[in-house]
Amino acid sequence: MESLYRKYRPLTFDSVVGQQHIVSTLEHAITEGRLSHAYLFCGPRGTGKTTMARILAKALLCRNAEAARAEGASGCMPDGTCEECELIAEGNHPDVYELDAASRTGVDNVREEIINSVNFAPVRGKYKIYIIDEVHMLTTAAFNALLKTLEEPPAHVIFVLCTTDPQKILETILSRCQRFDFHRIGNEDIEHRLAYVCEQEGFDYDDEALAIVARHAKGGMRDALSTLEQLSVFGNGSVHADDARSLLGEVSDQILGEFSRAIADRDVAELYGLIRAQVEEGNDLLELTRDLVAHVRDVYVACVARARAELFEGGSEQAEALAAEAAAFGEHPADRLARVLTVLDDAALEMRGASDVRLVLEIACTRLARPEADLTIEALAERVARLEA
Repeated sequence: MESLYRKYRPLTFDSVVGQQHIVSTLEHAITEGRLSHAYLFCGPRGTGKTTMARILAKALLCRNAEAARAEGASGCMPDGTCEECELIAEGNHPDVYELDAASRTGVDNVREEIINSVNFAPVRGKYKIYIIDEVHMLTTAAFNALLKTLEEPPAHVIFVLCTTDPQKILETILSRCQRFDFHRIGNEDIEHRLAYVCEQEGFDYDDEALAIVARHAKGGMRDALSTLEQLSVFGNGSVHADDARSLLGEVSDQILGEFSRAIADRDVAELYGLIRAQVEEGNDLLELTRDLVAHVRDVYVACVARARAELFEGGSEQAEALAAEAAAFGEHPADRLARVLTVLDDAALEMRGASDVRLVLEIACTRLARPEADLTIEALAERVARLEA
């Protein structure tokens, strides 16, 4: 059975989700014949960099698209069905070279697979396209070997470099590429795509489950589709919110609200009881802490932005509930909430390498509930504020 993220990978510009700024620019460049000899696609994983590179290759080599442009038609999108497009989708087109720089990092690999073949004419189409994935993994020597070819390639050659870490690429390489930054895909776009996949696959689903999957994916469509597939197997063809929370370790808003109120009330015993309940249920405390940071962040926004409804998915009802929660933090809730966010975020970072994540979270909650036990400047400022009040 083919994985969902492979089965529903976009095949044309029209089917790309969440990267319209890049799609529009590439379409105009192809239509107007203003192509660059080298492109750099950079952004978080799972946002469509390699997929976009393949679609660009299709748009340049697609027979139907090329014929349409020759006749003066405005569209330049590949149809995805001609022989050229199918060969590219299968990874078998002789004029499209996909290289994984993570496994071919050395100068010999660059010389053997690119430099020695770049001057040969295309076999089937008008262009030869080199797609180099995770290009930041190349060694300095390999980059230097590639530099001359990248600077003055033959007219029939186009390079597409893909990376999640552009900071590691040499400035001399960056200056010779046209750069496109891929954004994290919005939760709403991910939810719509997941709903479409569920309908195509015949999955029984609810909207809350898809919202949980979208939040957990953190802007990556590939991660979202992989999680959806896992959930569909877990639920025997059903995708429901309870299963999503159980599988992903997401905590309900009710539990997060209880944590927030316990911190506001400085109730250490209640906080320890809530943590114990999460442990007994087998939930991931690191995920709990991250969810709690996100929840407190919403409370903070509701506090400082005076509960503006347009800032929240739940509208005015959610904004008012969060504002009421913020009021429980005392006379100067914004300052106290800012400290809560700082302490919890630091705890989440520490928990990633801690041998006892429960202890880290308990200490963080104690610091938040009992500032007299914390000797930081922020804690002392909070104690002074309490005395002044």
